[in-house]
Amino acid sequence: MIEVKHLSKKFGELQALDDINLTVNDGDIICLIGPSGSGKSTLCRCIHGLETPETGEVYLNGELMDPKKKAAYTAQRKKMGFVFQHFNLFNNKTVLENCMLAQVTAGIDKAKAEETSKMYLDKVGLSDKYDAWPSKLSGGQKQRAAIARALCMNPEVMLFDEPTSALDPEMIKEVLEVMKDLGRQGMTMIVVTHEMGFARKVGNRVVFLDSGKIVEENTSEEFFADPKTERAKDFLSKVFYE
Repeated sequence: MIEVKHLSKKFGELQALDDINLTVNDGDIICLIGPSGSGKSTLCRCIHGLETPETGEVYLNGELMDPKKKAAYTAQRKKMGFVFQHFNLFNNKTVLENCMLAQVTAGIDKAKAEETSKMYLDKVGLSDKYDAWPSKLSGGQKQRAAIARALCMNPEVMLFDEPTSALDPEMIKEVLEVMKDLGRQGMTMIVVTHEMGFARKVGNRVVFLDSGKIVEENTSEEFFADPKTERAKDFLSKVFYE
């Protein structure tokens, strides 16, 4: 599905990613966890092409994602849905129009785009919000609309960059439930998250980063039950405070 090879990224003097290697198999739900500033979001953005690494390569279905080959690169990126931390909905368009926009821009018939958009809005529990403006939605509703918008492009993999971090605690569960349902349906997902309960119960693999490096990678069950590195043990002791 996705293979990351020797990926490195700098922001000025800051080494955000340092020689990252990662394999994502079809159907995986990989949770990227770690302290703030560890490189989780940067890795997610580099995989999708929102950031350009200094070195390294990303492969999708065995094919190199090469920005120099613009047509092929654009087609590859369309196979990856991306959900942002702060929703990134267009406030001057209704929820339905937000979901239709990328489809129509890609040349999909407007009627078909509307049908697809309504189908996914229904799936995320927003069947009564087609004509609502984003400013009238709760944070949880905005994020569910953003997830529906990404699904409308029929992606092979979904990337989530801290999708619940901007939400009030009461709204987090409704977004995580949508993501859990996607996992049950077999969607491949890469999730940057601070929600350890989600990573433990829904993710099948955990990748723990610190200072731009992958410190530990394991099944979710093994990582939370028996972390192998002292850094991971220290991190978990702080996030699971008793």
